[in-house]
Amino acid sequence: MPELKPIPTLRYAVSASDDLTTKIAPPYDVLDEGPKQHLLSRDPHNIVAVDLPVTPPKTVGPDSAYVAAAATLRQWTEAGVLQRDDTLAVVAYEQVYTVDGQTLRRRGLFAGLKLEEFNRRGGGVFRHEMTLAGGIGDRTKLMAATSAQLSPIFGVFSDPDAVVADQLSQHFDGRAPDYHGTTDDGVQHRCWVVHDKATLGQLSTHFRGTDVFIADGHHRYTTALQFGKDHADLPGADTCLFVLVAAEDPGMIVLPTHRVICGLGDMTTAKLADLLSSHDDFRLVESTEDAVFGLYDPTTKQTVGLNPTSDDVLKQHLPDKPEVWRKLDVALLHEGLIERVLKPQFGPDCVSFKYTADLDEMKRLAESEPGRLGVVMRATPLRSVMDVSLADEVMPPKSTYFYPKLATGLVMHPLD
Repeated sequence: MPELKPIPTLRYAVSASDDLTTKIAPPYDVLDEGPKQHLLSRDPHNIVAVDLPVTPPKTVGPDSAYVAAAATLRQWTEAGVLQRDDTLAVVAYEQVYTVDGQTLRRRGLFAGLKLEEFNRRGGGVFRHEMTLAGGIGDRTKLMAATSAQLSPIFGVFSDPDAVVADQLSQHFDGRAPDYHGTTDDGVQHRCWVVHDKATLGQLSTHFRGTDVFIADGHHRYTTALQFGKDHADLPGADTCLFVLVAAEDPGMIVLPTHRVICGLGDMTTAKLADLLSSHDDFRLVESTEDAVFGLYDPTTKQTVGLNPTSDDVLKQHLPDKPEVWRKLDVALLHEGLIERVLKPQFGPDCVSFKYTADLDEMKRLAESEPGRLGVVMRATPLRSVMDVSLADEVMPPKSTYFYPKLATGLVMHPLD
């Protein structure tokens, strides 16, 4: 089972101001050179100067790029831009954001988890996606150069009795945050440093019996696993920086990622209906209210529904996959409709995809070129993500969009 560990922290100095808006950034893997330079033009001490030494993200750069990032981190520390706190702590973390006109808040905590292999039998740290070698190589070189974990993994755990929320409520509700910042997407990030030994002990006890599911950060966790094996001499290398949020937290939401299917010739939803008449797995329906998918036809600018013809339509095709995986909307779409209906019709090399979380952008993309259909997806339930992980499976690509993203630069974990 996961072992929660309070950690020493490296944080921006806030003696003059507790507002870190110009210094924090989105996760490195959603940025590129343009956004990086925009953040640095606003503040040369923005964390991307260290955390994103090479663009595009997940590409491996020359050693000199990582040496320069480490030198910058060291210079900032020596100059007092950053301050190290060796008193073990966790940091209570609140994000306030708006979705569909509704203001939500998501609460969790920055903390260390002792590293362990994925998906251990009997409980532990679980993954729901695979990792790419390039992303791991980049993060390994950065961690080795800086001897620090600069950005957290996003982990989800089950807390039906709100044990963790109750333990942290005195900090969230009892005092103003120690520091805060707002990212360009309008999300507010608020932090409370917790040194209280009683609270730290209670949190550690709770997590001894709690599985943790990685929402975002699989590359960084895989990197930390290998780094810990290779650098046993570093006292913090057996620990990984996490933000941990309860699945039951009211602000813990998963948004859908919509699709645009490309390369479909002169396909329309009317022609798709004819094509489906010779298949047994899916049928179009007029209403989208009770449909698993919505299909947007750019020629008519209308959306119709698409449903599987049975409760477990993929069982006959993929009997070795667990049922929870076979019933995922994304599995039904990609393994059912695309692999078994569209690719045989148009050729496996002709069909491709574009992804977006924005419905209007999905429609624009579908309309931008002939031979495209838009797909309106439902959000994958968080429970399904957890159950797929427990079944030792991984999700199909772009199955989840955990919103909002965590901010980088609020808490760093020194390993030396």
